[in-house]
Amino acid sequence: MSPQPGAPDAQQDVGFGLFDWIDAAPGKTAGEVYEDRLALLREADRGGFATYHLAEHHGTPLGLAPSPAVFLAAAARETTRIRLAPTTFIVPLYDPLRLVQEIGMLDQLSGGRLEIGVGKGSSPHEAAMFGLTPPGTAERFEALMPAILEALETGAFRRPGGNGDAGPIPLHVPVRQRPHPPLWYPTSNPASIPRLGEQGYNVIFGFGFFSPPTDVVREQSRLFFERFRAASERGEVRYGLPGVTPRFGLMRHVVVAPTDEEALALLRPAFADHHRNFTHLWRLHGDEQRSRPVDVDQLLAEGKLFAGSPETVAGQVSDAVSLGEVNYVACSFAWGSLAPETAQRSVQLFRDEVIPAVRGVAVSAGG
Repeated sequence: MSPQPGAPDAQQDVGFGLFDWIDAAPGKTAGEVYEDRLALLREADRGGFATYHLAEHHGTPLGLAPSPAVFLAAAARETTRIRLAPTTFIVPLYDPLRLVQEIGMLDQLSGGRLEIGVGKGSSPHEAAMFGLTPPGTAERFEALMPAILEALETGAFRRPGGNGDAGPIPLHVPVRQRPHPPLWYPTSNPASIPRLGEQGYNVIFGFGFFSPPTDVVREQSRLFFERFRAASERGEVRYGLPGVTPRFGLMRHVVVAPTDEEALALLRPAFADHHRNFTHLWRLHGDEQRSRPVDVDQLLAEGKLFAGSPETVAGQVSDAVSLGEVNYVACSFAWGSLAPETAQRSVQLFRDEVIPAVRGVAVSAGG
């Protein structure tokens, strides 16, 4: 089994996880999609993958899990090994007391397998559904995160800004992991990287077809670990774990099949369906730039999609890891109209043939 995200030997070996939106599948109900995903998680739980990351979205077919905590509570009962990470909880959309209590429940239900992704939210259209604007979500995130972290560490919640004469509120369901579960922050914004390195978050930088070029990933990885080391020497890594080197990784859509030809034939129609789900809100609001069609062949050439035989995909992963200087790869195996058995086979082939083939790849991230 791969080392857990944040493991002290992260700079020597690459870790692998699953990333998921649980987007709509043509002709299937939400309940049927949930069952398919739980079956996929049971397969991934057999080994090879450290963490299952689940996104939070609202009002879009891209995200059939608007409450990641609810789905992950079900996943906690279906699995025993793989760690579970909402990636992210969109912090500004929550009451912080309710959020820290739900985090405590998830960590207890999973037997201490929870990892916590946090963020401001990437969609202004989704923020607007909650009466918020991007500046407002940024302010709220910065105001709430210190109180959330303090509550996880101390077992008592103090509402930011004061609340009359109310004192700290004891959490009767604290987190199981101490001082707190590992924290993740996904982003496609290079301007966020210095801060995230200083704070010690685990990071997923770039998401498939919205990922920056490899040279930018490498540049930001070096900057991230430079800032992390400097903050560590000063003893100022607030959101990391003591003595732990964080993960700095990327996310890719993946199809593995016995041959390159079969993998590409499966990829193209399913990715078109997924792209429609992904761009739904942008198209709805007339954002032509973000919703424009993508060139699958170009994405493959740029290493922003992984598809092919196990040998081909192993080469794609090796290139991404070594050239990007990352120590984590989050793979999305189920999306769009990919059949559940196709996703299951991809997970099996990736675990059994791809991961062993790339284990010897030198990872310089964090070194």
